[in-house]
Amino acid sequence: MKFTQRLTVAAAAIALAFGLNLVPASVAFAHSDLQSTSPLAGETVEAGRIDVTLKFNEELLTGEGSGAVISVIGPVEAESTEHSDGCVDAIRGSLVVEGVSLDQPGTYEVNWRVVAADGHPLEGLFEFTVENTTGYEAAGVGTCENSLLGEPKTTNENTGGLPSSVPITPEEGLIGGLVVITLMAVGGAFLLRKQERRLTESQERDKEKYRGEL
Repeated sequence: MKFTQRLTVAAAAIALAFGLNLVPASVAFAHSDLQSTSPLAGETVEAGRIDVTLKFNEELLTGEGSGAVISVIGPVEAESTEHSDGCVDAIRGSLVVEGVSLDQPGTYEVNWRVVAADGHPLEGLFEFTVENTTGYEAAGVGTCENSLLGEPKTTNENTGGLPSSVPITPEEGLIGGLVVITLMAVGGAFLLRKQERRLTESQERDKEKYRGEL
């Protein structure tokens, strides 16, 4: 095996070993994210019929098997009450909406769970505050036969109430890691070939100089 080939193989091996360590990091960039909410996390709104809306960066799974849930509980300062019926009102593309009627002042917690169109589940929570300056009285909460409401999730303090995405599957992580490894191997081989050309040119110049001195 020529010296150049040995260097190329060595570079690929180094890139492979180094790239494997980067696979977990590459996984973090391959998931769906919650982009915004209405009401905003921490926002104060007037009592009344409130459309709790979540917007994501990609389309959501729709239909009976969508698995989408928006649970609105509060006020948390008193004995918390569930105000949603367990079935979201609408899923349109990357938006999911659940309307609730709220009349009691205080802080309300929104627990949500959705599934992206590619099958990735996501969940999280945020809070907003209600004030009642108009004397609004809420109607009773409806029922949903296919309620998917579960236990409330804990607050994610590091993201200001916005959720962290559920990790993607190992298969997707492997694909992302292989992409990183391939790019590093190609880049390493290119740099080695470039260095080899410089070395060859330097040797040729030295030979010419040596012949000129004879």
